[in-house]
Amino acid sequence: MDKRAENNEERLLTTEEISAVLNVSVNTVRKREWRKRNGCPLFRIGKRTYAVEATFWRWVNDRGMQANVENK
Repeated sequence: MDKRAENNEERLLTTEEISAVLNVSVNTVRKREWRKRNGCPLFRIGKRTYAVEATFWRWVNDRGMQANVENK
């Protein structure tokens, strides 16, 4: 998947983008325990952590979370 894809179903969000949206630190997003506890739909490719944009936003909306949309 190309993380710069036009289609949001295929675009990947980086840990930096995810942390900005959720208003948590990058280190928090990278922690396996945090990801498991919150069920955040993240996955790893090598040493990097990503989320499919459409799936991530569905997860945020389903949980009724307040996202920092200025950084979206």
